Amino acid sequence: METEPDAEWVDSPWWLDAVAESDVVECPEQWATMRDLGPMSVQETLLAADAVDPGPEALRLLVSLRGQVVSDDEKLTAVQLWQRQLAWAAGAEQSAVLDLVGQQPHGDPHAELQDSFKPLELAAALNTTVDQARAKIANARLMAGQLAATGAMLRSGELDPYRVWLMTKTLLTLAPEAAAQVEAEILPVAGSLTGAQLGKALTKAARKADPEWGTRMFAKSRKSRRVGFDSRGQDGLVLLYAYLPPVEAVAVQQHLETAARLPSPDPDDERCHDERMADALVASVLGSQPGDPTTPLSPNVEIKVLAPLPTLLGLREDTGELAGYGEIPAGMARELSADAKWRRWVTDPVDGHLLDYGTRLYRPPKRLANLIRAMDHYCRFPGSGRSAKAADLDHPIPFGTPGGTTSARNLGALSRFVHRAKTHGDYQLRRDPDGTCTWTTPLGRVYRTFPHDYRPDSDR
Repeated sequence: METEPDAEWVDSPWWLDAVAESDVVECPEQWATMRDLGPMSVQETLLAADAVDPGPEALRLLVSLRGQVVSDDEKLTAVQLWQRQLAWAAGAEQSAVLDLVGQQPHGDPHAELQDSFKPLELAAALNTTVDQARAKIANARLMAGQLAATGAMLRSGELDPYRVWLMTKTLLTLAPEAAAQVEAEILPVAGSLTGAQLGKALTKAARKADPEWGTRMFAKSRKSRRVGFDSRGQDGLVLLYAYLPPVEAVAVQQHLETAARLPSPDPDDERCHDERMADALVASVLGSQPGDPTTPLSPNVEIKVLAPLPTLLGLREDTGELAGYGEIPAGMARELSADAKWRRWVTDPVDGHLLDYGTRLYRPPKRLANLIRAMDHYCRFPGSGRSAKAADLDHPIPFGTPGGTTSARNLGALSRFVHRAKTHGDYQLRRDPDGTCTWTTPLGRVYRTFPHDYRPDSDR
């Protein structure tokens, strides 16, 4: 196409670079001579964002809508387009994680050991748990390897992280050949299905690819039966949940329902059906009062109560802490601390550190070990939420070297995994006299953790 020598061409739209060359068509001649296209309308911006692949250009287009007058229908379209960007960002993060850690080594025991410690570096940098960091690494490797096709759809924005998780959960239970068959069958339609529909489609496809899959999964599920506790369930209550085989679960439900419907021997009993069912569950474990299967006996187990000294003395009403649950009212802390069945710890109101370890048990545990675990409360690696209760007691200064004594100044709680990383990996730890732990990772990054602060208004 020839143009006049003095004709002036406008610059290409800034987002055009992100469009594949095969998708670019020659524009009408009259468009090429336009000197000023002017700002894009909301509809044009949405069309442009839909035309390009998820990524920086699409993000710029969507962000440019801020402050503009947008109809409700256009807002809904924007939400749809943002979903694609979220999927793309999740895929981009996985690529970055894979660049950091590489593929998992095989055949070299030393390399495999060092690779197992890589989640620690990532967890400290992201201020997350080691388990979460380990999952990020595993997913990044999976989406670039065995499930590369699923990973590609995540990075293209066609499949969101939740649907990818549903795919992964099923595909990893199949042999590689069967998993590839199911992935190829389901991927083309996965983005158009709801989560529930996708789960059913995956189950159906898995049973078709492997006729024994259903039976095998049922047997495997029985071996994963378990009971769990979540102290964050509701203020004043703990969430107790259980994964049980179907027959036993129905039997437990029927038992509790029957117990809750029995007449109470107390004419003033004002508990509702749900309360009586909950009490019947506790009574089934701890024992019940004679003649009333829904009234449990008083617990006779060891419980740890953490109480500020002024609270125990009645000088203040600061909350105490029930180990394994959280804050409890001052009155309850005083009451439990005076009971011989409870283990009592006293904390300093000034710095929140452990002041005294007291026990009224007949056979107290080793005082030093319990003192250290109580002082640290959690594993002392950054972001670790592992309880110190089952942690190893590590000597920051190696035992037998100058200063390497077995004492409160030179002992700290580390989870077994972190302890191994410190011993066999390049993770350096220094514990200061005030209990501050300074960590230096293999990449040279420095992090600090501090003794647990038991003061009620503390963030740590």
